Amino acid sequence: MASRVGARGEMHLVPAVAWVAAFVICGVGDLLLGRWILTPLFVAAFYGGMVVIDLVTYPVLSLWRSWLRRRGIVAWYVVEVGILWGGTTLALILLAPIWLGWSWQGAFPLQLLGGLVLIVSVGVGTWAVAKMGWARLLFAGALFPPGAGAEENNVPQRLVLEGPYRYVRNPLYVTDFLLIAGTALLTRNLGLVLLAVLYLAQLALQLPLEERELRQRFGESYRRYCELVPRFVPRRRPVGRRDLTSDG
Repeated sequence: MASRVGARGEMHLVPAVAWVAAFVICGVGDLLLGRWILTPLFVAAFYGGMVVIDLVTYPVLSLWRSWLRRRGIVAWYVVEVGILWGGTTLALILLAPIWLGWSWQGAFPLQLLGGLVLIVSVGVGTWAVAKMGWARLLFAGALFPPGAGAEENNVPQRLVLEGPYRYVRNPLYVTDFLLIAGTALLTRNLGLVLLAVLYLAQLALQLPLEERELRQRFGESYRRYCELVPRFVPRRRPVGRRDLTSDG
């Protein structure tokens, strides 16, 4: 969820480092294998899992909150990582001999463009993850709001107005899509093109629900933030905290 969790200036280095390391390991592995296997599989598994989780979670958010309130955050991690993400990853691995072969030939300049987009997206995404932490990646902020489990499960709830969030409201959604598209171009994989389309479709369903939730949770602060910071296309100059708190 795009709810900005974390204190001013707080850095979450562990998820940020883990994010970069995953791509480095996959890239080196593919170089040793001599073909694109690990990178497209990781991207498909991670974002395919995200699509499944969002579709299962957001339409019935209140039911999940009620169920998890009695069970705690560990129960959600078991469901999310163990069942939803794990099940999606297993299915993609089993089907990998099929979808990894969905490719096209030629257009080497597009591969270079895809590689550049991938690198830039990982870099900006890492910056955003460093400001958000595990709570964004694992959706805890959405499922444990204030008064409904956040305090008991130690899930911080606060707008993050630092880093890339000073330029654009949803830097991770932008980089997520570009990362999928860049990987598709780099690896020439049609399965990832389909995933990029599915990601956009899922985001179109999710974002209105998410923004409504944020307006209810953060009120005037979030309304002011939306007025000054674009949803997807970054500002040329970062917004300042004084701008966000000013009445004018």
